[in-house]
Amino acid sequence: MKKSLSLLILPLAACGTGDEPGNNAAAGVPAKAVQTSSLTGLYEGGEAPQRNQMCIVDRPSGGAGFGIVVWGPEQRSCSGSGVAVRHGNVLRLTMAGDEQCTIEARIEDRRVTLPQTVPEGCAYYCGSGARLAGATFDKTGGEVGDAMRAVDLVGDTLCGSVGP
Repeated sequence: MKKSLSLLILPLAACGTGDEPGNNAAAGVPAKAVQTSSLTGLYEGGEAPQRNQMCIVDRPSGGAGFGIVVWGPEQRSCSGSGVAVRHGNVLRLTMAGDEQCTIEARIEDRRVTLPQTVPEGCAYYCGSGARLAGATFDKTGGEVGDAMRAVDLVGDTLCGSVGP
């Protein structure tokens, strides 16, 4: 009994939350820290199987392009793309589309948090019952390739047209 119990405990001891450095060390794969010196990367939040995603790609000319998908109930969602500009802990996301929508999100370390209230025009980018307000995203990858893994509602690359 002791032997089988210790076999159960050993794998559990090697498990982590996934947030600490070196979480792949048990598998022999060194963990790579996510860069936070630039906005470029993949940001994810929400629950599986359809996680909210935001990708950002810095532009050489200044600012950055972004794409965003936030899932709501019953497969409804919000989506859009535009320009992202950081000023300290504020990340201003301005949608490029038919309605005015500029969101002043909060960015701290690897987390982006959208405010609890967004401008009225932002509803244009959402299906019935879905909302952008209050969504949070954690940076899970810091390279352009990571950003390109984000997909839109039909599975196309979310940041394919917002790059440099």
